[in-house]
Amino acid sequence: MRNMITYAEETLACFDRLPFNRVDSLILSWAAYLRLPEECLEAHDWRGVRLGELLRAEDFGCLFQRHWDVGSSRRLFTALAASPRFRDIRVMGYTQQADRELEKQFSAMTFQLNGDMGYVAFRGTDSTLVGWKEDFNMAFQYPVPSQEEAGRYLAQAAKHCRGELRVGGHSKGGNLAVYAAAHSAGEVQERIARVYSHDGPGFLGAVLRSGEFQAVTAKIDKTLPQSSLVGMLLEQQEKFRIVKSGRGGLWQHDPFSWVVEGNDFCFLEELTPDAQYLDKTLNRWLGSLTTAERERFVDSLYGLVDAAHIETLAQLRSRWQESVPAILRAASQLDPDTKEFLFQTGMALVSLGVKNFPEMLEG
Repeated sequence: MRNMITYAEETLACFDRLPFNRVDSLILSWAAYLRLPEECLEAHDWRGVRLGELLRAEDFGCLFQRHWDVGSSRRLFTALAASPRFRDIRVMGYTQQADRELEKQFSAMTFQLNGDMGYVAFRGTDSTLVGWKEDFNMAFQYPVPSQEEAGRYLAQAAKHCRGELRVGGHSKGGNLAVYAAAHSAGEVQERIARVYSHDGPGFLGAVLRSGEFQAVTAKIDKTLPQSSLVGMLLEQQEKFRIVKSGRGGLWQHDPFSWVVEGNDFCFLEELTPDAQYLDKTLNRWLGSLTTAERERFVDSLYGLVDAAHIETLAQLRSRWQESVPAILRAASQLDPDTKEFLFQTGMALVSLGVKNFPEMLEG
């Protein structure tokens, strides 16, 4: 199966010979997950550094920290650093921010591909619990802190990039890219050629019907794997294309599983029945809750996990013998009204799932 790794290893033509495409966008969106060492000052400011110069074995522990698939990430980065298509790209404007009080997890970096084109990439959700909490906050809060930060970052990046702009990201990063483009100033928005959302969650319906989003709708290029869950969250109204994946279920969110044919993805006609089923069930459930109920449900569940005093999903798994009892103790201490609310809200989701199941079989 060809994926973005084999594409990077085999595609050697520079951007003036082979135009920028969706696979290039996914690769740079993945690169936004890299954690650049503090010593690399040129990448942290706007002077920039050649991508090829970032491949240093002594930095591997930092670069791939908290990556979902370190082996594939290292192989892809090695291919990029060696490739005449990617190695001379200048990496600049790297920033990484996390704030538990604001419930904000944000990171971005900018790439000057050549003299005529720049790409602004926003990182998706990492393994921190605060990052996941911000994702869930999108069900009731608009904008979330990272969306506002993305708008400010794009304005700054546009000052330092030459030529036309492309903006993108994977997972939450795709959502941030769409938000930032929609809220960019007129002169910046005119320079934006394309906005890429790779399995990024959608927006509330009222938001997508706004004038800001209507202005960039034609520029949005959204791709989802065939069993997408993350990219179908919230009231999905952005047009999208469906990519074949070599994995199943939620694991299709992994960009290394997306099948590449030639210089593009392998596309399918429709989402799988299970993806359609989950999409319909979750979105109907969200639609049945008021904004206040959504906030209460998310905050209550997060409070239980936060009681275990862990910061990442990896810690939740590795310290489960400590964290699970802590979560159960916190649950037992909830007031009766909150317990009843969580139970009834959860049961409403189960009930909708059972109700929609026959429709999935008919499809």
